[in-house]
Order: sequence, then structure tokens, then C-alpha cells
Amino acid sequence: MKTVTQLSLATVFLLGLSAMYGQEPRPDPPAETELCTNEFARFLVDQQVNESGTVAETDKRVRILTRSADFIWKFDQPRAREYFTEAFKVATSRFAEKGIEKKTDRGLTLTAPDFRFEVIRAIAKRDGEWAKRLTEQLLKEYEKTAAERSSFDRSREIDATLYVAYESVKTNPELSWYLYRRVMRQPLDFHWYWASLSVAGIDQQFGNSLYRELLAAYANESPRRLLFLSAYPFGTERILGLDKYQFGASVPESFVQDTSLQRQFIDVFLRRVGAYTTDPESLTRPPDQHRHPEPLYMITALQELEPVILQRFPDLLQRHSVAKAQATSMLNDGMRKDLEDKARSNESLAQSFEDRLKQIEKADEEGKLKDSMIIGLITWGVKTEDQFRQIEPWLDKIRDENARKESTNYFWFIRAKLAIKEKRLEDGQKFAAKVPELEHRAILMLDIVELQLKDLNDSASVYQTLAEMGRLARQMENSVAKARVLLGLANLYEKINHVFALNELSDAIKIMNRLENPDMLSTSLHRQILTKDMSFFAGFSMPGYDLEGTFKNLSKNDFDMSLSNARAVEDKYFRTLAIIAISQNCVDKPKPKPARSPKATN
Repeated sequence: MKTVTQLSLATVFLLGLSAMYGQEPRPDPPAETELCTNEFARFLVDQQVNESGTVAETDKRVRILTRSADFIWKFDQPRAREYFTEAFKVATSRFAEKGIEKKTDRGLTLTAPDFRFEVIRAIAKRDGEWAKRLTEQLLKEYEKTAAERSSFDRSREIDATLYVAYESVKTNPELSWYLYRRVMRQPLDFHWYWASLSVAGIDQQFGNSLYRELLAAYANESPRRLLFLSAYPFGTERILGLDKYQFGASVPESFVQDTSLQRQFIDVFLRRVGAYTTDPESLTRPPDQHRHPEPLYMITALQELEPVILQRFPDLLQRHSVAKAQATSMLNDGMRKDLEDKARSNESLAQSFEDRLKQIEKADEEGKLKDSMIIGLITWGVKTEDQFRQIEPWLDKIRDENARKESTNYFWFIRAKLAIKEKRLEDGQKFAAKVPELEHRAILMLDIVELQLKDLNDSASVYQTLAEMGRLARQMENSVAKARVLLGLANLYEKINHVFALNELSDAIKIMNRLENPDMLSTSLHRQILTKDMSFFAGFSMPGYDLEGTFKNLSKNDFDMSLSNARAVEDKYFRTLAIIAISQNCVDKPKPKPARSPKATN
């Protein structure tokens, strides 16, 4: 029988820390000194899956089964497949019962996750053929009901499929090609505008090949829809034509324009304009719902393409002139008026910061100043600290109280972001202090700490910043926001002081245990500004602030104390996810190489 004197000093120390942080002392470890083994990790996960069988909420059940299946795949593939199958069955039943679910965040209605695709994403990492079959099943069901949905929900399965394809580009390009080509069977729409640029961010060669197939697949689409493919070859944030300011995308910094793709797009577009304008049926065809007539899209896009063709592709100028004349011949008086109105609107949206500010000053002098004009200036075109200084006095002139509050908070957030990006940390800290929402301020402080950590001689500043975050967090009422900030602190402290990190993790767990059904897995924050004339929405990510990521991070070098904290989580669902995250480190860590036998000597 093991006696206390036989326990290692390290174990005694860990037990002492458990008591220090209010955790229950763990049982004596097994005979081997190393607990973080494949066998023990599997035992832990099996134990949690069995215990979580009583979890009634189907969304939680799906995630427990999915994470567990992913974990045990390399050890017991048949059982992992059973878990994945059960997870997909539960997710499918939930969708049949609830349909497309919505959730509310700060008054903003958002679409909740599609748990069916959460399972498929996990399966895709393990078995591409299985992921194909399940996706095909869902897309066939989607195609039967898509026409009956609202425009807001119509592309949900398409977007989810494209995301699975995106995630597989590096690990399983064959699966990605299958899914991309499957989506090409749907009408061309704006999702390809974002999808193609996203792919280029991780593999532009793949992205260019995908783009060529898109042009071929959609060569006979309407000119308006073809414009969703107009941004990629030119590496621009916006598409060409009438609706250019209705959409925006980020272009990867590494993106390189390809003139051959530009020529291909122009060729396809000119050919399509020619075919459309000479087709008698096109003259009477009504425009797509909520869209302008096709000639307006043709003319505005051709106008933007003209300087490009003159400079790079002069051999296409004759075809361009003919297409422009053909499109212009289709205009009637109503279309001409719409074109003029839209041109004025787009011209306003394209104004420089200085022009917008002059417009605001003039409107103020004439008593015509609107809240939306000030908010539009804040949310649309602020790029320098000097511009922020010019805007600041105008914040108090926003009349709507709630809009003024939200705009002011957002103003200080993006101003602090810029200061931190430009490594003006003193300004960044000063501006961040004016952001009242602690979670939003925590994003800024995370950025500040990341910069401070690069200076090995400035550890005092790091501790000071983190101490301020901790002080503010502890002033908050118990809430999801407070628990998430404490998790963020645990992640940050882990880089410089593991004991402090454990302390913050322990406090976060105590808060979680006092809350009813908290959402601890989300890593995004949102802000919405509303007036009578406009609405503005922005989203921000909080990397490393979620429950699973925190436990995985802290347990990389401390299995015992992380497990002790995970076992202190009262909610079965969160406890299971935390323990699986910890156990995954045991499986992923490099195994020690066997010692070489000494060479024999004569």
C-alpha cells in the first residue's frame, strides 16, 4: 500500500496548490509517475461521455459526441464512428424540430449554428468520403425547400458547405474540389465573392484554379450575377458595377493579381453582355427580386472596366465599345433616372474623409445635420489619428442617446485599435480606458500585452496591464462577460506566470458555476448602431477566450492542475469539453524517442 512518504515532492506540491485554489484534492495518482498518457486520457474521455449521457439539451449532446468521436478516432475508429453517427442523428432531429434557429446578442438577431454541419466539419477531418455523403444528403434536402425560405436564410447550407471546403483545402484538397463543384450546381450568388478570396488567402494557386472553373461554370449567368466574380482577378475589396458598395471583402495581403484571369473575366463578361442584349426574351425579362434592371449593371461595370481595358487590354476595346452601345440601347427613361440616382448615391459613398467632413460642417451650419452623417463618418472612412481628432468633437452632436452612446464606444475602440497597430501603446491604453464594455476592452488589452511581451525588458508593463484587467473584471457583476475576461486573463498569464494563470482560471470557474446555462464557447463580440436612417453592425473575435481553448492552453505543461480545475466545473457539458481538451494534449504531445543502446566495445 502506498504511503505518504512515497509520494513524489511534485505530487505533494500539486495537492497543495489544489487546496490553495479551492479545488478538491485529486485521488492518489496511479503507480506510474506520468498521468498524461494515452491510456489515462482515454479513460477520462470515456468516463465523461458516460456521465454526459444524461445531458438533455441536444446541442450540448451533439458537441459532446462530436468532440469525443474526434478524440478517440485514432484509438477506436468503430466506436468513434458510432459517436459521429449518433451526433449527426441528434443534430438532424434537432433541425427537423426547430428549423433554422436564431439567437439575440445585444438586441441583434443572429443565426445560430447548424449543428449538422458542425458534425460534418469534424468528420471531414477524418473521413472525406463520409463527409461527402452527408453533405450531399443535406444539400438535396436544402434544394427541395430553398425557394420557400426568406432571402436571409436561403444560402445557409451553401455557406456551410463552402466553409467545410475552405477548411479542407490544405488537408484534403480532393474533398474541397468535390464540395466546391457541388455548390457550382447552384445559381451564382454573392457567396462566391467571399469564398474565392478566402481560398486565395491560404493557397492562391488553388484559388486561381477554382476561379477558372467558376468562370466556366457560370459563363451563361446574367451579367449582374457575373459581377460577383469581378473582384477576384483584380484583387479588390469590392465588385464592379451598381451594387459595389453593398458588399465588402478582405483581400489577402499576399494576393497577386493575375492578368490572364482579368482577361478571362472581361472576355466572359463582354460575351455575356452581347448575348443578353441581343436576346429578345431579355428585353421583357423582369429583374431579380430587390434588384435593378440588368442594363444598369452592365453599363456601370463597363464604365469601370474601360480604363483597365485601355491600359492593359487595348485589343478588347472594340468589343467593349460595342457592348457599351448595346447596353445603352436598352435603357428607358425610368432606367436612366435610376442610374442617375444610384450614381449620386455611390458617389457619396466613395467620398473621401475630407469631403464627408466638409459635408457635415455645411449641414450643421444649415441646420440639416443628421445623426447618420456623423455615424457614417465614424464607421466608414477613419484611417488616421488626425482624422480621429477631427471627429471627436462631433460625437456629442449625435442627438439619439443610444446611438450616441454606441457610436462613442465604437469610436474609442477603433481609435485604440489603430494606436496599438501603430505601436503607440500609451495612446492605446488611454483610449482603451474609455471603452466601457470590459470584453471589448479586453480585446484591446490582449493586443497591448502581445506587443509588450515582445520586449523582454518590459515585464513590469505586462503585469501592470494584466493587473488592471483583473481589477476591472472583479468589479463586474457575475456574468458570462466576467467569466470570459477571466479566461482571457488565464490565457495571457500563462505566457509569463503559470500560477497566476491557474488563479484566474479558478476564479473563472467559480463564476461559471454561479451562472445558469452560460454561453462559454463563443469567441465573438458584436456591436450595433441604429438610427432612423441607418444601421451599422461590426463583429470582433476574441481568440483564446473560450473555455476549450483555455484548458487546452494551460494543460500543455500542467496536466494535473488543469484536470483538477476542469473537475471543479459543475456543468456536465462544460466539464466534459474541458476534460476532452486537456486529454487531447496527452495524445498530441510528442512521444519521447527510445534511448539508444550503447555500442559494444571490444
